[in-house]
Amino acid sequence: DHTSLKLLITEVVVKAHFFEDKLDVLYFETCALATSRLPESIERGVEILSKLGIELRGGGSSMEACVQETKDLLSGYTDDEILNTRRMTDSTMIMAMKFLGKMETGMTQIMPESAPHVMQRIIQLSLSHGMSPVSPIGLVHLGSYIAKLGDINEGYHYVKLAHTLLDRVGSRESAGEVISFGTPVRAYVEPLQATLEYHNEGYAAALASGVNLQTTREKCAEAVNFLDERKMVIFMMNQQCLQKSVLKLIGTVEKPNSTSAEEENILTTNNSVRTSNYFQGAFSSFMFRSYDDSKHYAEKYLDCIGNTWANLLLQHAFHTIYIGLVSFWVARKSRDEQRWYERGKRSKLALKKWAESSQWTFQNKWYLLEAEELYSNNDFDAAKTYYEKAIAAAKSHKFVHEEALACELAGYFHLEQGETKKATELFLLALEKYNEWGAFEKCNSLFKFVEGGEMRLIERT
Repeated sequence: DHTSLKLLITEVVVKAHFFEDKLDVLYFETCALATSRLPESIERGVEILSKLGIELRGGGSSMEACVQETKDLLSGYTDDEILNTRRMTDSTMIMAMKFLGKMETGMTQIMPESAPHVMQRIIQLSLSHGMSPVSPIGLVHLGSYIAKLGDINEGYHYVKLAHTLLDRVGSRESAGEVISFGTPVRAYVEPLQATLEYHNEGYAAALASGVNLQTTREKCAEAVNFLDERKMVIFMMNQQCLQKSVLKLIGTVEKPNSTSAEEENILTTNNSVRTSNYFQGAFSSFMFRSYDDSKHYAEKYLDCIGNTWANLLLQHAFHTIYIGLVSFWVARKSRDEQRWYERGKRSKLALKKWAESSQWTFQNKWYLLEAEELYSNNDFDAAKTYYEKAIAAAKSHKFVHEEALACELAGYFHLEQGETKKATELFLLALEKYNEWGAFEKCNSLFKFVEGGEMRLIERT
């Protein structure tokens, strides 16, 4: 209840003698606003920090320059020196750090170009005033930004350093953020299944790793209820987008909840929620072979993905493979072939690079996009080889859902070549694996295609 909270805060602020006496309640206000009114929360934080002598407005350098400046600053210290830096003791500075830590998470969602400047201030203040429980947040975001810019191994180094520092100076409040932003980077280096135990977004990680959809459904429901109870509307809406896709794959029909005016506003203004909504639309449409909807939602997604999440997240890998698959599909059917082909190629190159740091997690995904690109280039012999490699790698690395997907897409490829027997074998294997995954409605859809007239029509064509 923001109105009641505002009245309470006003009363405390009026009675406080010094600005520093107001900081605790103002921090509470900033946190409450961040659950659904993120721009207002960020602006409030910027104002408060300005009064404390920490100016965030006017940071003109790019993300790349800001990250490089921070790396240059840290290069003057060894890891041991950073870990053994004195503790921060100034109570006002400790509160300022808490505001910076809260703003970092908010800005990376809707102001990704500004978020690195907050990270930089956290690290600068930690080195000059001592380490606080927020200091590991600065390091973990630095690692995530470095990884997003392409250097996975260096980013991984800072993520591990943040975890070590967390053990020395952290708190329960900062632990969640360090784990939630550090674990996705770990997933680009370590086998994905091995990182699940650390992942606070277990529902998203479960879907990406091929955990049975019934388990993913339960995790989604738990997460949505948890976030709803705590009025964390923005994160709840992000997870509801994922939940819809899971339920559609399973074939469960649930009565949709009514959308409040607050949620409608978030859906039109918050790029992290819009991106999730558009991606899940593209993903579901692709999985159920709806060409027009796949193209529509992919275009919407590509229009706004550049304006959210400065960090490297696990969902980026999930997004990259499916946007790549949609792109190559559209390239083969659209008049705007070259533009979509280039989009698909960018996705393939990203996965190929990630496969260098974690072959286990990304090799099969890279192989599948390689096959789709070769198919688009009419290099059919090479495409066959890469479809086979994608299926084998997904099976070997225990990604049952991606084994199913690779079999299905290889089936369409062989069907287009007039190899009906091979296509049927692959479709039947895909059905077996989709069923193992728990995607029963997807099974129904693919079975109708195989048994119905659509497959024979493609064969005749």
